[in-house]
Amino acid sequence: MIMTSSERYSGHESFVCRFGWLTKIHRAIQKDSSILRNDDLAIQTLGIGRNMVKSLQFWAESTGVIKANGEGGHQSGPLGQLLLSADGWDPHLESLESLWLVHWAISSKANLGAWNLVFGESKLTRFERERLISALNQRGSTGTKTLATSTLEQHTSIFINSYLATVRNGDDTSWCPLQDLGILKASKTEDGRIVFNTELSLPIGLSPRVFAIALIDYIGNVSNGGWTVDFKEVLKGSFSPGLVFRLDEYRLRDLIQVCVDELLKDELTFVDTADTQSLVLRPGNLTSQYQVWSDVERHDYA
Repeated sequence: MIMTSSERYSGHESFVCRFGWLTKIHRAIQKDSSILRNDDLAIQTLGIGRNMVKSLQFWAESTGVIKANGEGGHQSGPLGQLLLSADGWDPHLESLESLWLVHWAISSKANLGAWNLVFGESKLTRFERERLISALNQRGSTGTKTLATSTLEQHTSIFINSYLATVRNGDDTSWCPLQDLGILKASKTEDGRIVFNTELSLPIGLSPRVFAIALIDYIGNVSNGGWTVDFKEVLKGSFSPGLVFRLDEYRLRDLIQVCVDELLKDELTFVDTADTQSLVLRPGNLTSQYQVWSDVERHDYA
């Protein structure tokens, strides 16, 4: 489980993960694994400024699109291999299905304060901007450490702007593709206050196979090697598919049933009796596409 003492509130250099960034850096490190070690070369190759290069690296590592290769450079990470490789699911990162998987990676692995609070733990589902800043301040400040107000304000803005849909110009690539998920909405109260919400809704574009990847990842993390987890944990447990994807019980059951009946027919069982509701996974026969993070230390690239 994520420890709040190690949460991150900076590193994104005031930029959201912009459209095209993840595919661009994945292609770049395939050609030159050490490109991010050379600022001038990275700036020239990627066509962005120095701070943007740092931000791009931050998001690419946080999503698992790239990871350190142990030689001072980078290589394709878990999501980079699955989605963006030559034979990947979505080399141009164009589908909502892929973006839900990116959302899962950031929310369950990157250890970012706002993501942990809102999506990982669901402690704020409706909030005003100042309420989120205040909650992050309580999490991030300890007896020996106090986060700067400017850091918290910037982190809050990055979180909101990563998901809240904005009006875009035809050539504008400054928006974050995660906005297309529609998972964060804003409304105005009668007295003019802006309230954001991430309440339960039908997640458009969330495919059963992405759900299966997240479910297997979650069971592996919380079952302590037993590969069994209670249904209520999957629905409402911290950093569970239910919370991160904002699923209600009925939608969660539907997705689990598809996994049991089709995708994971021989690997997953849903025990649903009067006494217990639990999921039992037999990982021995799982294909590699469903074990994206099976050999990756949690947060090792974030």
